[in-house]
Amino acid sequence: MDTTTVDKFVDSWGSMGSLWGVNTSVARVHGLLIATETPWCLDDIAQRLSMSKSNVSTSLKELRSWSVIRKTFVAGDRREFYICEPDVWKMLFCIMRERKKREFDPLVTNIQETLESAKAAPDGIALERLKQMEQMLQTFDMLAVKLLSGESQARSVISFFTGRT
Repeated sequence: MDTTTVDKFVDSWGSMGSLWGVNTSVARVHGLLIATETPWCLDDIAQRLSMSKSNVSTSLKELRSWSVIRKTFVAGDRREFYICEPDVWKMLFCIMRERKKREFDPLVTNIQETLESAKAAPDGIALERLKQMEQMLQTFDMLAVKLLSGESQARSVISFFTGRT
């Protein structure tokens, strides 16, 4: 892919990441690794994206914690190199699992705690609304757990709903 196309993708991925609550630098590094085939070392990423090495290092650490990139080694070079998870579906499921853990699970816990506190001082409509919210979130949680438990199972469900294989 030519440099201009990669640059456009990196900028677009960075903007999208920002909209989804992901640090723009993290998303840009991820975009670079998605759009290119060769392994990248920290220094080359920093130079290519005009970012500080510390920012790139932090971004790489974050992306590794999401399991969407991994370290690799290049023969004859002592530096650490990074590549993107090659299977985009696996990448998607890694992101979904991490977002559920970081964002959705604490919300479910918070609603449950709020509901327990609200039961102590019942308020009628608000209490009923909180109960409905808890039931709805528990339903979504069960669906998410089932979908994210196995990628092949999730792909089958997605294929069923979209008609795509």
